[in-house]
Amino acid sequence: MNRLGIRGYCDRPNVAPHDDISFHVSCDEPGPYKARLIRVVNGDLDPAGPGPNYTHVSSSIDGTYEGEKHRTQIGSFVKIPDPDGRLVGAGSFSLHVFVWVTTPRPRQGILSRWNDRDSAGWALTLEDGYLTGSAGDGERTRVVRSDKRLFAETWYSVVLNIDGSGGRLSLTQTTVRNSVNGRFGRIVPLDSDTCAVSTLDITPCAQDVPVVVAGFAESAGMPGWVIADFNGKIDSPKCFGAVLSDSEISQLAGGLMPNAALLAHWDFASGVEKAGIPSDDVTDVSGSELHGVCVNQPDRGMTGWNWTGKEENFIHCPEEFGALWFHMDALDDCRWPSAFRFTIPAELRTGVYAVELTKGSHVDHIPFFVTPIRGTATASVAVLMPTFSYLAYANTQVLQYVPGQVIMGIFATLNDRDLELNEAWREYGLSTYDLHSDGRGCQYSSWRRPILNMRPDYRHEFGAVWQFPADLHLIDWLEARGTKYDVITDHDLVDQGTSLLEQYKVVMTGTHPEYYSEEMLDAWEDYLDSGGRGMYMAANGFYWVTSLHPRKPWVIEVRKGESGDQAWRARPGELHHSTTGERGGLWRNRARPPQKLWGTGYTAHGLDVSAGYVQMPDARDPRLAWMTKGIDTHETIGNFGLVNGGAAGLEMDRIDYALGTPPHTQLIASSHGHSQNALLVPEEQYFVSPGIDGIQDSRVRADIVYFTTRNGGAVFSVSSMAWCGSLSDNNYDNNVSELTGNVLDRFSSDEPLDPLE
Repeated sequence: MNRLGIRGYCDRPNVAPHDDISFHVSCDEPGPYKARLIRVVNGDLDPAGPGPNYTHVSSSIDGTYEGEKHRTQIGSFVKIPDPDGRLVGAGSFSLHVFVWVTTPRPRQGILSRWNDRDSAGWALTLEDGYLTGSAGDGERTRVVRSDKRLFAETWYSVVLNIDGSGGRLSLTQTTVRNSVNGRFGRIVPLDSDTCAVSTLDITPCAQDVPVVVAGFAESAGMPGWVIADFNGKIDSPKCFGAVLSDSEISQLAGGLMPNAALLAHWDFASGVEKAGIPSDDVTDVSGSELHGVCVNQPDRGMTGWNWTGKEENFIHCPEEFGALWFHMDALDDCRWPSAFRFTIPAELRTGVYAVELTKGSHVDHIPFFVTPIRGTATASVAVLMPTFSYLAYANTQVLQYVPGQVIMGIFATLNDRDLELNEAWREYGLSTYDLHSDGRGCQYSSWRRPILNMRPDYRHEFGAVWQFPADLHLIDWLEARGTKYDVITDHDLVDQGTSLLEQYKVVMTGTHPEYYSEEMLDAWEDYLDSGGRGMYMAANGFYWVTSLHPRKPWVIEVRKGESGDQAWRARPGELHHSTTGERGGLWRNRARPPQKLWGTGYTAHGLDVSAGYVQMPDARDPRLAWMTKGIDTHETIGNFGLVNGGAAGLEMDRIDYALGTPPHTQLIASSHGHSQNALLVPEEQYFVSPGIDGIQDSRVRADIVYFTTRNGGAVFSVSSMAWCGSLSDNNYDNNVSELTGNVLDRFSSDEPLDPLE
């Protein structure tokens, strides 16, 4: 394996003329590197295709820069400044926290004001599965350790007493279980309640580091790295300026507040609003104003120690959702310093761009999208780049999915980027298809990190281009035929809504717009209803409920629900998005299946062999002669292509009138010839049964459909992720290109469309 040597990211996916964008670069070895701006048309290295197409665009970026290696803060935690030293832990002092661990064995910080380099301060930690309390003065350390390991996914009420006047450290752990709040029910006789005591003959002192929830400070000073990150949930941490008695400890375990000197109480449910949890702020509700901030996006809106299972939406009952779920491999921003900034020139045309980084033999490309100035358009056609879906798949850890090879019937093919992702996964963060190290699905994904599988020449582990490189097939085709177009993104659509789409006669999707927000769905429905024309160049689109963080627009949230083609499933009570408060899962399960917008919806996946389409009788409708012009009646459409040999494959959609396919929809063509490895998706099945594959089940197919909407609007759907991979065949002279071009030309013209009934 060859390390990449140089890698980078930009701070946002979409920019318009006069906007600024920042680029962040890290090199394995110090020294100079070169950067230049390129326009990207195609990156697919397949020798059967047109090949990579990059054009250098002279800009202020071009030049030589001095590179260095940057460290990334990994792991989610809460940092609480205390410059006045109110929580130094001297004298009589105690901590209380509810804790629910998922991986008991590694060393992990729970609640601390600890300088690990100097062994100074106080800390409640998990050491080899045992709760441990530590106090240090920089020269000596005193420790109290529980004699009973914690059970995973079980809530405990934990108190650490630091009794300076009495010369004692004491640690108490008490299980707090009900029928639903953990792995075990009430009938399991867990023998893990205990109290441990040791001698304290020093005064803890670590005023030069912050209080940390879910970790502790590596050392004093800047930048203040946090280490020993925690896996699991923490609820309602508190600090008291007194040693708690046995009765007060019992009160805390029952959810009562004792009459003791409360110094700080961080209520993680505080700040819940009707629209979710909008910020990273953590509130101290004690009145001491020792507020904190979340780093690296711990999971919010999580069921707490006192969850009863009667309410599943944290907005309706925030007092039972007071937990944060921390992960030692979470990442929402690499926080590298800016290497250089770029102001988009007024004359730079809209399109797909990248900054090309070169250091010796190492090359990286940082992609971004230049859109028109807000409220303007430079063409009648727009391509909507699915930046939400790029984020959902960002840095997928392919080696976690060996069973996927069995499911799909093919072997994974890996390149150096895949191997580096697997070897150095903590440096790059996870995708929404990955599991955190404690088995929890990753529900947040960030743009602000190197996204190694979002590079123009990247090939998916199943051997085909996927997402961004696949969408470049469409860009390449538009350029080859000389079509003028604008590039817009999902992020623009969330920000501008219907007004963005209404500037265009026709809007084309990318090949896989799977992740969608409510604002984006509403914009499409309004646009199509008001006479807009949409070309769905995709499959498995408009599928997962997705939300954008209201204050960190580089972060999306996804919570996989009870059904769907999913890599993980949210735990009970944790399906609602923290960023919006809405229910996650499939849009289909929220009564908005894609059939209502596009006539077809996700039905099957088949990653081994792609097929062609057989024309249906509707293709001969005289009203659609403009669509099939130049295509013989008996031609199979798309029995060729760069994606597994055909235009219908990878993932496919079909008509389903019960799910909202408009009744006047015209079925132009349906695919055939799929393999036994092409299977119905889970939501299409009620019982597991044989015969749900591409050989035996007629529902395993892709349907090309067309229908008109009100006010002169129309929809054309190809219903396959492989379609755009066939556009360039035979130097762009083929029936996939012909059909797509016929539709695009008619949709973008002033000529009216005959309404269908």
